[in-house]
Amino acid sequence: MYYPQEILEEVRLRNDIVEVIKGYLPLKKKGSSYFGLCPFHNENTPSFSVSADKQLYYCFGCGAAGNVISFIMQMENCDFVEAVQKLADRAGITLPKADYSPETAKKEKLKTRLYELHSAAGLFFYQKLHSPEGLKALEYVNKRKISVPIQRKFGIGFAPNSRNELFEHLKEKGFTLEEILESGLVLENKSKNGYHDRFYNRLMFPIFDIQGRCIGFGGRIMESGEPKYLNSPETIIFNKKRNLYGLNLARAERKKEIIIVEGYMDMITIYQAGYRNVAASLGTAFTAEHALLLKKFVSDVILVFDSDSAGEKAALRAIPILTDAGLRVKVLQVPDGKDPDEYIKHNGSLEFGKLILNAVSYMDFQIKCARKKYSMDDSEQKMLFTREAAGLISNLSSPIERDMYIKKVSDDTGISKQAVEEEIFDTDKKRDIEFNREASKQKIRKYDTNNKQLLPNLNDAKGVLQAQNSIISICSTKKEICRRIMEILKPEELRDETRSKLLQYVYDCYLAGKDIVPADAVNLFDNEESQKITASVFSVKTDYDDTEEIEKAVNENIKLIKRANLDYIASNAKTIEEIQKALDMKKKLENFELQL
Repeated sequence: MYYPQEILEEVRLRNDIVEVIKGYLPLKKKGSSYFGLCPFHNENTPSFSVSADKQLYYCFGCGAAGNVISFIMQMENCDFVEAVQKLADRAGITLPKADYSPETAKKEKLKTRLYELHSAAGLFFYQKLHSPEGLKALEYVNKRKISVPIQRKFGIGFAPNSRNELFEHLKEKGFTLEEILESGLVLENKSKNGYHDRFYNRLMFPIFDIQGRCIGFGGRIMESGEPKYLNSPETIIFNKKRNLYGLNLARAERKKEIIIVEGYMDMITIYQAGYRNVAASLGTAFTAEHALLLKKFVSDVILVFDSDSAGEKAALRAIPILTDAGLRVKVLQVPDGKDPDEYIKHNGSLEFGKLILNAVSYMDFQIKCARKKYSMDDSEQKMLFTREAAGLISNLSSPIERDMYIKKVSDDTGISKQAVEEEIFDTDKKRDIEFNREASKQKIRKYDTNNKQLLPNLNDAKGVLQAQNSIISICSTKKEICRRIMEILKPEELRDETRSKLLQYVYDCYLAGKDIVPADAVNLFDNEESQKITASVFSVKTDYDDTEEIEKAVNENIKLIKRANLDYIASNAKTIEEIQKALDMKKKLENFELQL
């Protein structure tokens, strides 16, 4: 842990979760809990629950869960330490120096130094743009009609056409060779006799993370050559799949809609035109990580990709990724094959605003792209188009949306609505069959009705994890039963690091005669997934009508957990004797019964 538990407990106690969350979204009290629309997924009916008693939040829709620290981590897209610091500042608490392990301390120091190094490099590039060496690059920027205040805001710079000027500059600033090489801005020569700058003779665009820290650069070549754009490599502070250019500025607008474009110049031009809720991909295909990052801040996305075939393909690839994340998506295609930058310069920001207002639904865009491939004058082509369109429409869950697009396709092709509906039904059916077939292939360690031999990795099976959750929940609420379970179930038998640690915490509280505080249990972990698991275990009630029912549940769950553990032992055994011992214990387990 970065901070002692007592410090984390003080930070949590001084930041009431209801009050903190109310600063981000409206909450309405219902009984002993508060409810609101979940900020982590799209919904129309409030399923986001906040418990003032437990100091936890839990979404019954998407499963988001945690305590006040987890909430800040998710909402502010920051790590555990940053979230604690933000809440400490809110409560006026002075934090002691974080208690890092030597390895973690070294990594954190390197990250801090890399942020400082990138800031120094950004200033170096900016100054070079405004020096005699950067005259041509500055003329290019001015020709692109990027105003001086915008140039300054985005920190646009220039990497000089020299071999190692940045390297020498960074050394003069006191950065070590290890730090400079870790940044990826400098490379060792192939001959191993020196070092050279990664970027040279390029217009430089600093890349900032959501916290506004410089984490990398994108460079556009000023003369002919490839690649036209070059990005910093992956480092401990820079990951292209988890960052979007300009998202730190778009987030500050606090709008629920964002415009996503392909390039740096498009993003800057749109921002300069007054549409500040805009960000750009970093020269890489759109990823699920990008979608989840956006989901933290917005509910609607307008894709503005180039109108050429490459732009269409990029939009078609991005659409399912965004919709799978629960985002509402529209597509804007700039007329006459222009990119946004060209269009705004020729037509002005007002006309571009009209394009935004007229952006089409992603489904309209997909169907339009599909239609381009077929001739409606040919019967077979018309049939093929209808099948492809039906496949697209089948992805819609809303009956109203389905009906609307079925009518459109029917009107466009002359094929009856009934025929289109039947095609969609067949597509749904085929998908279900394929899903079940694939699920069957990937099924891991799931018991059949006769409790026959298991497949590997049972601990990944949902049933086992649910059994572990149930046992932890029961132990945390029923002390007498906890005492009995302690006698026959060890935490390490859970074979899941988070749940093992959580069960040990419950046992320790029982033995010490302490109350179990769910919000403090969340602070046992500094990663979001473990916090989510912990909060969900304590948020979902496990109700049983009588002793007989709870006894049955406890026995079934313990057997399931122990079988999984014994199979794990057998699958990792190094001798026949070890395997046989595990199998013998498994047989004895069938006769096991705990009397409560």
